[in-house]
Amino acid sequence: MNPESLKKLAGISNIEEMRRAIEAMCLPFGSVQEIRLLPDQRGEAYLCFVTLASQHMNPPMMDKLGGINYGNSVAFRIPFKRN
Repeated sequence: MNPESLKKLAGISNIEEMRRAIEAMCLPFGSVQEIRLLPDQRGEAYLCFVTLASQHMNPPMMDKLGGINYGNSVAFRIPFKRN
């Protein structure tokens, strides 16, 4: 994710809170079908995959939030600090 988007997620350590915050950030681009959050092997970041109802909104979402195209989803790397 881009630095601006990451600032909005800073300090969130609960995975459900993170999921809700990401969904709120993605809603302007349409209905969110799925959000998958997976911790990386080092436990330093989440790998996040967001699937929108309409794939044609993936490019605008990537422009605004960052991320890369990953199949039908947009993938983000979201660093987090352990408590």
